[in-house]
Amino acid sequence: MAMANGQEKEIKLTSTKEARKKFFQLPLVKKKIVAGSQHTLKLWNQYLDTRDRKLSRTGMAYRIRRTDGRTFEATIKSRGETVNGFSRRAEYTVPLKQDQPVLRGFDPQVDQKLQALLQEDELLPLCTVEFTRKVALLQLSAVTVVEAAVDTGTIKAGGKEALIGEIELELKKGQERELLRFTAGLSLEIPLLPEERSKFSRGLALLEKNTPKTKERADIPSWTKDADPVILWRSLARKAAGTALDKLALQVDEELDVQGMLYTLRQLRGLWLVGQDFLSLRTWKKGKKLLTGLQEQLAPLAYLTGLSDGKSKPFPEELLPLGPGRKWLDDQWAAAARKAAEACGKEVRAVLWQLLYLCTLAHAKAGIADLGTLLQRQWNVWLQEEQLLADGGKTNPWDRKEQMEKLEGLLALTWGLGGKRLQKRGRVYEDQWWKHCLSYARTRTLEEGAEQVDDRPLSLALAALCGQEGLRTEKRRKRAWKAGKDFYKEMVKHKA
Repeated sequence: MAMANGQEKEIKLTSTKEARKKFFQLPLVKKKIVAGSQHTLKLWNQYLDTRDRKLSRTGMAYRIRRTDGRTFEATIKSRGETVNGFSRRAEYTVPLKQDQPVLRGFDPQVDQKLQALLQEDELLPLCTVEFTRKVALLQLSAVTVVEAAVDTGTIKAGGKEALIGEIELELKKGQERELLRFTAGLSLEIPLLPEERSKFSRGLALLEKNTPKTKERADIPSWTKDADPVILWRSLARKAAGTALDKLALQVDEELDVQGMLYTLRQLRGLWLVGQDFLSLRTWKKGKKLLTGLQEQLAPLAYLTGLSDGKSKPFPEELLPLGPGRKWLDDQWAAAARKAAEACGKEVRAVLWQLLYLCTLAHAKAGIADLGTLLQRQWNVWLQEEQLLADGGKTNPWDRKEQMEKLEGLLALTWGLGGKRLQKRGRVYEDQWWKHCLSYARTRTLEEGAEQVDDRPLSLALAALCGQEGLRTEKRRKRAWKAGKDFYKEMVKHKA
């Protein structure tokens, strides 16, 4: 039997029904279609395993595919790695005469593993996937070709059914970074979110829906001081950007976790500040500007979540008589809500995809052979900068905002080293800064007075800042809400 072996590299994406319909007519896509490559397929997939899921438990998936009701093939896929919807996995395919599984012809090692695992066990159908695939080859550059597919259909397993509506971009040849750059451009035209789940994993989820879920244990990542700092930095930065994208994938009646998003962006910005050692100055500045823009766009929402729990009246009863002041604050909230609706649209997604692309441009630089070297140098620079700020006698916490974000990036890099002393020292700096924010906001609020409308944005911004920077625990979140309300009580007592 003929054999097709290799590594599958693709990005799986979700989007709206309207976007999927017009995908191949989008200017960015249409102009890159290879002439004669566009066609439509009717596909039927069946995934198989033993009764006790031996293949799944060893990270393998066995699929039989029928194309347009005529040709059959069997494919073995490894579990591989999926990050931000981009997956890399080994794949082995052989043609079949009929829809019956075979255990030979893939690859000598795979054949041997299959026969050792299965022995007398029978492969049984687990789930069936039927869908229509509209497909075309896209010539992204002289060296990079991508197969774009829009899939629409159903997954059936255990008497249950789920709809399929996704876009796949599979790298046939060329560079991964060009695929990510194309995706970033595409996200400006249609809403895109990464789909981390394969069709097979979604089928398994249907089968296991009625079984009790075990709580997943969050393993602490581990690495050594000898780790490649570029690979580690790129991985952590992409993970943070992907986490932010995941927060935008809201379910019905689900509200955006604004504070969680802001905290994730702060972590990403911290990593970006540390990442200056791996990026060209132009790329680094571009990413920093994008992240600053996102933070500024989402920051007004901290008024909503930092000063009110959203379930009760925004302020205590004693504040209700403050007519003009109350109206001004209500207007601020309304503006923040409108901005939230806009911010959670394609602009935020597009920026995050652009950042994911910029992460791929990171490269090694001379003098940074390992993670230990990088951390020692960066930590020494951070301490020097912190001392200069302290010696300068500046009291405004905003002067330290970027410094504290950089600390977050350093702590992210050190977390997997198990360096408890450094982690503890870093958190002490963060705690001191948070208290500084709190003290500064209280002082300025009392100095400025409650009735000076021009000064209220300062008080609001600082109160929101206190909430934003104190959200590592639920306890602090409640403290932030209470602090916000306390500011306004004090403003009433000390109004000019």
